[in-house]
Amino acid sequence: MFEDDENTDTAAPIVSDEFRVVQHALDSFVEINYKTARSLMDFTRPVPEYLVNLKGKIMDIIRSNPPLLSVPDYFHDGREDYLWYSDFYDDIGKNNFRKYRKFVKPANEITATNYTEELAKIDLPYFKELVDLISLERLYADYEARMPKETNEIKSKEEELEKTEETPVKETNPEITVKPKPDRKLLSKKRSYEPKLTDKQYSMLAECIETIKLFRRPVKVTELKKLLSGKLVEPLQVNNQKSLVYLLSLLSENGYIKKKWMGVADKNQDFISFRTERNKERYGDEIHYIPMQQFLNDRSRNKSQAIKGLIEIEETIDQINEIREK
Repeated sequence: MFEDDENTDTAAPIVSDEFRVVQHALDSFVEINYKTARSLMDFTRPVPEYLVNLKGKIMDIIRSNPPLLSVPDYFHDGREDYLWYSDFYDDIGKNNFRKYRKFVKPANEITATNYTEELAKIDLPYFKELVDLISLERLYADYEARMPKETNEIKSKEEELEKTEETPVKETNPEITVKPKPDRKLLSKKRSYEPKLTDKQYSMLAECIETIKLFRRPVKVTELKKLLSGKLVEPLQVNNQKSLVYLLSLLSENGYIKKKWMGVADKNQDFISFRTERNKERYGDEIHYIPMQQFLNDRSRNKSQAIKGLIEIEETIDQINEIREK
């Protein structure tokens, strides 16, 4: 019964009003900045050098402003509140975080005429850089889409060749099948949960996970380390999502993994749903990676519904804390 309830998608508010106001203000400035630059682009013929130039500007902004590193990933995912889901608010420090929390919506509508004046009024660190970064990301996508067809075909062939070179087949014995290597590009995009656990604490965690049968198969300490460091190759199939959310939330609250672990799990696609009959009807044969919205729904349900393995999880966290205090 609980397994079916676990995977029900329901709408729930995620982002608080004050941070949504920041996002709307950012979008307004980006729209004007982007349209101005885009109007100039319409009169130029796209060439590869333009893409290189734009990418260089993007990298310069990120290099000079490290908290912006994860923002483009969430922007390109199509998230409406990409700034909130990224690591930006985690990385800017408490004082800057408070400034963003107290941000007041601009009194005037942002237009091409008052853009410069209104932007100068925004007293938020990194805000102007965010406007420039997202504007450049949009321009880059436009330039890339307008590149000559031949250039895109060459690029596709080069990518195909790279994949072929990664998994060569021995011609001497055609019966031998070569196991494909993990996709390095996918792994490189994964992010760390920033774990702060000793080997003994990892062992306790693994024992707890096995006791409550959290996943469909046993998970070793080495896999847990890969999971939390962002190096897990294959996702883990979850038996009980509410228990998973409760465990990771307690680890987060006690400082063993980062506060916004849900965003990392969502981006990494580290967890997949158990294939119940209802899930098969809902998702077909496709693998269903558990998204952030479901984690948030599970956290809400944990406040009113029974959690499988609650006692074992809480006792394990207490034992882990005891080791830290010694």
